[in-house]
Order: sequence, then C-alpha cells, then structure tokens
Amino acid sequence: MILPDGPTVRHYHEMWNGNGYPEGLKGENIPLTARVLAVADAFDSLRGARPYRAAVSRDDARRFLMNGAGKQFDPQVVDVFLRHLSKFETQIETQGLSYKLDQGNVGDVHNTLDDETNQGYVEQIKRANREVFALYELAKIFSSSLNLQETLALFVDKIGELVPFDTCVVYLLDETEEYARASYVQGENKSALKNKRIKIGEGATGFVLQERKKVQNVEPGLDFTYSEFDISRGYTAMAALPLIAEEKTLGAVTLYSCDLKNYEEEHLRLLETISRIASDAIGKSLKHAESESRALTDPMTELPNARSLQMQFEKETARSSRNGTGFQLLMLDLDGFKAVNDTFGHKAGDKLLKELAQVMSAQLRDYDFLARYAGDEFVAIVPETDAEGIQELSQRIEKAVDEFVLPLDEGKCARVGISIGVGCYPDHGATLDQIIIHADKAMYAVKAHRKQSRVTQLLPPLGEVAAGEHFVPEENFIVELDESHIVSSAIN
Repeated sequence: MILPDGPTVRHYHEMWNGNGYPEGLKGENIPLTARVLAVADAFDSLRGARPYRAAVSRDDARRFLMNGAGKQFDPQVVDVFLRHLSKFETQIETQGLSYKLDQGNVGDVHNTLDDETNQGYVEQIKRANREVFALYELAKIFSSSLNLQETLALFVDKIGELVPFDTCVVYLLDETEEYARASYVQGENKSALKNKRIKIGEGATGFVLQERKKVQNVEPGLDFTYSEFDISRGYTAMAALPLIAEEKTLGAVTLYSCDLKNYEEEHLRLLETISRIASDAIGKSLKHAESESRALTDPMTELPNARSLQMQFEKETARSSRNGTGFQLLMLDLDGFKAVNDTFGHKAGDKLLKELAQVMSAQLRDYDFLARYAGDEFVAIVPETDAEGIQELSQRIEKAVDEFVLPLDEGKCARVGISIGVGCYPDHGATLDQIIIHADKAMYAVKAHRKQSRVTQLLPPLGEVAAGEHFVPEENFIVELDESHIVSSAIN
C-alpha cells in the first residue's frame, strides 16, 4: 500500500474556493494530489456508514460532488472522477469491497423508520452517537496539536459537523485585551471578515467578550454596526459564546446563519461542549505561539533576532534557487552608539536602539526583512533589488538615521550615524555567515573611510580645541565636532 505524501495529507481539507484549512489555499495552489484525495475521500466517506449517520446512496454521493464542484472541489477532478466512477466501482467489487448500501439494506433501513416515534428515537441515538464520536475525535486530535491555526481550523471544522452555520469566526484577544481580532474565519464573507477587529463591549460579540456570557438570536447586524463592511444583510441568526481557559478569557466564537431563524438551546449546548474542549487547546497553542515568538524576537527592539534571521535567510535562498534569482544583504552598524551609553547611560541607549529600529524599518518594503543581529548591529535582507536600488535604499537609511534625534532630560538629546555594507547572494557566498562576513568587511571599509575624512576635514589641532568642545579618542566625536555622531546640546 502506498501512503499519500505529506503535502497531500496536509492539504486535502483545503477547498477550491479558498474556504478550507489549514492554510486557506485556493484553486490550483492546492497540490493536485490533495485535490484528488479530497474528492475520493468525500465520496468514500459518504458511501460508507459512520457512527453518527447512515450510508448515503450512490446518486446522492454523486450529486454531492457535482454540487461541490467549483466550491469545495476542483471541478475538473470531479468531472474525471465521475466519468470513471463505473470503472472504479468494478475494481472495488472485484476486491469484495462493495458498499453495503448497494446490497439491499436501503429498504430495510427505511422500513424501520416508518413509525414517527421510532424515527425520532433513532434520530436521537444518531445525534448522540455523532456527538460522542466528534467530541472523542476532537479531544484526541487536540491533545497533540500545538499549532494555533491548525487548532482553530479543527475547532471550526468540528463545530460544522454538529452545529449549522454559514460563517464561523473565532475572535482572539490581542495583547492589550481591549480588542479582539478575527483569527480564523470559515464560510461566507471570509475575505471581508479576516483580521476584523472588535472592541470589547461593542456589538454582540463585544458584549460576549466583556461579560463572558453567551448570546443567541440577537440581531446579527449588531456585530457590524462599527464595521466598514456592510455584510450583515444576508444573516438571519447568530450565536456567540466566550472561549475561556484557566479562568482567563481568550476570545469568542461567533456563528452566523443565513437559513436559520433562531439558534436553539441544543445548538448552544453542543457549541458550549465543543468550545470547552477547544479552549484548553487554544490556550496551549497561544502559549506555544508566544514562546516561539519570544524565541525569535529581540525583546528590546521587537525586531526578529539572529535565530529568526537564519530562518529567513534559508527561506530566501530556497526561493532564489527555485526562481534562479539572488538577493541583497545589508549589514548596518550604528556609529557612536557606545558613546551614547557612556554619556547618557544604558537606559537612554536602549531607547535609542528601539526608536532607530522603527526608523530603519520605515525605509524598507513590507517584504524586506530587518533583524537585530547583535549589540548595535542590524541586518536587512532585501530581495528583488538591483545595485542601483540598494544604493538608493542605503542612502535613505543613512539620511533617516542621521536626521533622527532622541530628546533626553534637561534639554539634552542624542543622535548617531550609521555605516552600511552590502553582500549579495549567491555572488558573495552560499551561507549566511559567508555573506555577513563580506558585508561586514564592506561596512568597516566605509566606516574607516568616513573616520579618516572626519579627522582630516573636521578636527582642529588638538591644542586649538575650543572651550566647551571635547575630543573622545578612537571613533567617537561630540556634538560640535561631528553631528553624525553622539550628541548632546551641551557637554561640559
């Protein structure tokens, strides 16, 4: 038996229209093998009996695939599958694996359901079995899940098995706990609702977050009163409840329906049961994500750290190998930063580093990458930029850093300069260390040239330094002597 490969298994729950999970891939971005498996798995699941439902007839299963073509499934794969279905079924039959529903059980099942009392009883048993099976599967999967997005996708998927909705949104509180963001959306209006922010106390979901109480069958439009999107007109019912783990509110889950007039108590009971199990898993995933973020983030500047830089470098080299392209790497070193620490203290130096991190980030594009490498050194990875573009970018960064002034107490201020060296992948090496060494050498050449120029052009003979001006040996100059270095309005 040949097992499907990793990408196939990972992505066969993706949908052709982009509403699937775990990554919301759309159309041909979904691996072909995953698209094929999705169709085959859906047909096989429908034709076989499950603990929570009876088997589905061949015609109904075919109809399900046809209705889902272009939405859930790749329409071309569905077409090929149905055109060859008879051949597949022949092969299945020769192996003695025919579906039991084809062997005359349909009539027997229907005969047992003629009486309304028996039918209601059987339906209750089916619902109970379905609920138990889904919750057991949910608990089993969540016990091993740490990835937040996968956890949220599984949560919403299990809700959909037991509670009807046209749109399901999982809102998670941000760090301020004043707002919640739509961290996962499935169903209608997915693109409009993705990353939607709700202020605590505003709208129905905001009330749930504030009061930690469930709501049901309020006007769905309440959730969109404060939104720029007018998408509430199609919804006829909504229900929302808080997600709580270890007595802490994590967020809320909200269901919107275009078909239901009301969400019933049974719906809310099931939603609460699923949410209790899911909340613990979501809490663990949030802690894991926070730990990962701390491990990859410099706590002072909030930029990616050296470990994150290595990971980004590997991503860029992989992309470059696929596309046959290269990218630029900038080594950025602050000039005169040591003198800021020595003169004003490390607290001022730390604040200056944090502010300059934002100043440099503002000069980069969204897909460029800036990390704090060590001390007062930063590294930027800049893809899709030629030599002229990298020179223009370096000049912008130099100008922005030179012009930045950090106000301090008692009318004092601090500023530094910056030296930049450039390395290129793959011209200057195949590894991060090799390219950084090249860029570092280029940066120190720039620094040495500037230092020599300053000494030649700006520094008077030592015996002629005017009162109030100070010369600091090695590389640092004080305000009046060199404005691109440290800096105070008055240093005595």
